[in-house]
Amino acid sequence: MVQIRVMTDDRERGERVVEILLPLLQACTALQAGEPTRLTHRGGGLRLVLDVQPDEGPASVRLDREDVPARPPRAPVRRRALPPRSG
Repeated sequence: MVQIRVMTDDRERGERVVEILLPLLQACTALQAGEPTRLTHRGGGLRLVLDVQPDEGPASVRLDREDVPARPPRAPVRRRALPPRSG
């Protein structure tokens, strides 16, 4: 598990960093960020932990069939038979 930790004795400064950091992480398409967990801090500062992992979304695969011609063959044209010759 990969974690990002924001730890400081200055709560206001830590909150400002978190306000900047979270939107950046959420906008990053290469990472998946979990919800931040706030931990207690004895001196009134800030402790925040955030789980982060690479976003390995679904892999897209494109297959082109080679056994199918690019253009389907035309159906043979059927002509009506001539009427029988009379006489």
